[in-house]
Amino acid sequence: MKPKNREAATYVVKSCIIAMLFYVLFSYLPVERVTSDFTAQVLNSFGISAESYEEAGRIYLEYLQISIDCTALEIMAIFLGLILAAKSTLTKRVLFSLFTFFCVFFANIARISIVYYLLEKGIPWYLAHDLFSGGLSIAAGIAFLMLSEHYLPQINENLYTLLDAAETRLNLRKR
Repeated sequence: MKPKNREAATYVVKSCIIAMLFYVLFSYLPVERVTSDFTAQVLNSFGISAESYEEAGRIYLEYLQISIDCTALEIMAIFLGLILAAKSTLTKRVLFSLFTFFCVFFANIARISIVYYLLEKGIPWYLAHDLFSGGLSIAAGIAFLMLSEHYLPQINENLYTLLDAAETRLNLRKR
């Protein structure tokens, strides 16, 4: 394996380990409750009545159950793993991590608020949740790559190196 490819592969392994650690650690925190409470506050501030509550160990925003999947914890962990594994100064990695974490958190609160509003207006679940949330996830990934290209280009360099190596390997197999 070429040194550049080995370095990129090591980066991905490190970022996966960091992401898994963050996901496991954060999953022990009341992230569903924080997400539900914050979303209820946002909705109420816009004049949309919504209550966050716990029932039988589950967290709800009115009639919507807020599960761990609703917290954007997975994408936060992935982004933090990619950022913290990059070769850069600690200050730069920590600042970009905090910026990314809060951007994802607030975008997710906005997403849940919009989904709730759309459901209240009679929009079907698959449109309000599945289609809208999927599109937002794609947009978040693109935004992350664009920001990291400017702020921590090492992230994209490693990912491009791996893509090039995979493409080369696939082309060799075709011959």
